[in-house]
Amino acid sequence: MLEKSCKYSAKKIYLGPDHKGLASGNTNWPVDIVLPEIEECISIKGQAGGEAALTAKLEEDYTTSTPATEVSSKNYFGRCVYEADNDVCDDQTVTLTWENDPLSSLSDPEKALQGRGAKTAIFHMVAHTRKICERYTHIYGTDGEIYADSTTITVEDFNTGATKIYKPHMAGGGHGGGDDGLARQFILAIDRVKNQGCEVERAQREEVGCSLEEVVRSHALVFCAEEARRGKTVVDWGNWWEKMVEGELGR
Repeated sequence: MLEKSCKYSAKKIYLGPDHKGLASGNTNWPVDIVLPEIEECISIKGQAGGEAALTAKLEEDYTTSTPATEVSSKNYFGRCVYEADNDVCDDQTVTLTWENDPLSSLSDPEKALQGRGAKTAIFHMVAHTRKICERYTHIYGTDGEIYADSTTITVEDFNTGATKIYKPHMAGGGHGGGDDGLARQFILAIDRVKNQGCEVERAQREEVGCSLEEVVRSHALVFCAEEARRGKTVVDWGNWWEKMVEGELGR
């Protein structure tokens, strides 16, 4: 049977003892993505009941006669990947480059360019790895470098040779703790404004770490990158933003 030898087998991934499946004792991600009420099923009907409920969810499928609205209304985690219509990239690299961008308000060239020199950022997302949903960041600068994995942040100072390792609060939830972390910081920002008299902009910056405009721009950047990928071309961000965002908002 092909399913037993297939590395994409939904039974292996969600029901088996490996890959954080239900048989491993895990009821969190990725199991609860398929069946959010998995813990309730187990508490009422036992492990066998939980497995049966999860199996039933994985058996959900669609055919050529299924209305498109119904197909797009939910996920089909048990459908064979070779028959699915999911065309998300399984290996994508996005390169972003910035030219020198000095502040025009400063006459001193060195000060005007401080923190605004040319930069390059490379984002690589790959599906075929053991590091499922783990994130790594490596920042190289003239005075040092920063490396972050899913648990620690390491800062190297080239001037002093010192190394500092930080272990931030580990939030739960999806996206490497990003979901719970963002919700927590959002609540803290609200508390700062409502109960401590803090200005909204300051609470947003200090607790959430970014402005609303930066959130919009970061999401828009994804669409810009997708246009570059599909068109097999280099896209100028400034021109794209002016046309696709400001231009559309002004219509």
